[in-house]
Amino acid sequence: MTVRLNSIRLNLAIALGLALLAIPLAFGPPPLVVLPLVLLVVALIRALVMHTSRRTRLINLLGPVSRAAAGETHVHLPAGADDEAGHVAAAVNALLDKVRQQALAAHAERDLDLALVRETPNGLLVTDAQGLVRRANPALARLLPVRGDPVGRRPIDSIPVADFQEVIDEARETRGVCERTLTQGRFDLLIRAMPTADGAGCLGVVLDITSIRAAERARRDFVANVSHEIRTPITAIVGYVEALEADRERIPEDLQFMLDVVRRNADRLRLLIDDVLHLSTLESRQTDLELRRESVGPVVQAVIERFEGVARQKGLQLIGPAVAPEAMINADGLEHALSNLVDNAVKYTQAGSVRVEVAEQPGGVTIAVVDTGVGIDATHHGRIFERFYRLDSGRARSAGGTGLGLALVKHLCSAMHAQVHLESEPGVGSRFTLSLPA
Repeated sequence: MTVRLNSIRLNLAIALGLALLAIPLAFGPPPLVVLPLVLLVVALIRALVMHTSRRTRLINLLGPVSRAAAGETHVHLPAGADDEAGHVAAAVNALLDKVRQQALAAHAERDLDLALVRETPNGLLVTDAQGLVRRANPALARLLPVRGDPVGRRPIDSIPVADFQEVIDEARETRGVCERTLTQGRFDLLIRAMPTADGAGCLGVVLDITSIRAAERARRDFVANVSHEIRTPITAIVGYVEALEADRERIPEDLQFMLDVVRRNADRLRLLIDDVLHLSTLESRQTDLELRRESVGPVVQAVIERFEGVARQKGLQLIGPAVAPEAMINADGLEHALSNLVDNAVKYTQAGSVRVEVAEQPGGVTIAVVDTGVGIDATHHGRIFERFYRLDSGRARSAGGTGLGLALVKHLCSAMHAQVHLESEPGVGSRFTLSLPA
């Protein structure tokens, strides 16, 4: 319609120019000055009409472009004639088509993300830089007691669970991942908080680990029950072996080595059962071991006295510490952990010494068991505290180990709020360090 109107205007301008040219011709030959003047008028009128036409078309393009800028997606500009306005319209249409496709793709991705957040069984909550809740998914209300809409409020104001707020605050302060487990109603929960990608807020995740905890309890109960049942026949075997050893001269010499094998393996099996039961007890504890501030000297001395005879038989020096500072300890737990470390050091050291070093450090006390034994390659350091993990099963079996000693040390340290660290080099020796709270 606009093109047709512009054509009419142009034809009218030409007709007007011809009319102006015809007026002087009707009255005689035109002066030489009149003809150029008429042509100039015609050219000016034509230029004016073309300018007005193009301006009108460009103005007409502004409406659809404004609607597209406002968010309307289904906008299409009329292409028009093959001129500047038409080229602009074609370029804008191509741009709008691309933007429309990207918007549809982003909308689909957003719907998918929202569906994942909405349907996940894990509780999700996002806070902003001020610690106020920006968004929470429906699963959060299934796992935690959510009162009202939490958006725009601090988590504790709508979710009266102190542990949840503390984990969020800790993640905000440390800018790292923080975790905590708790029992809420019929659920065993793992709460994990971490900074968001932009670093301004935090993401809180609540995981339902009820079934995992139930499986762990079932496993621990099974191990404990089986171990208790096995302990009775092992005790009977050891008793009969001791009776036979008391009357050893009546046993033929070619059968005595069998008696030694039975005794050695019965003792090893008894130690294994004791370690399994102890580890099961530690894992099933509801609270940590009770700690008291006292000197570590009596505990260290008791352990050294227990193993100095074995060390002397192997020609090893068992050296105790020169100082005995105080620390927050559980005497029984520390003695058990230290006994396992000294026992391993004596077993796997063929020559040299085993030293127990005690030192005061800022914020605590360290107890290190240092040996000159075979050492441990760095590839094993990450798994050395796992239960039944062995560097060399044949060597460990010949030494009489159960494979649970270091796992017990790790669990005992955890129950005493302590840490255990390993430094070792093959052929040089090992250093196990217990870091105790002051």
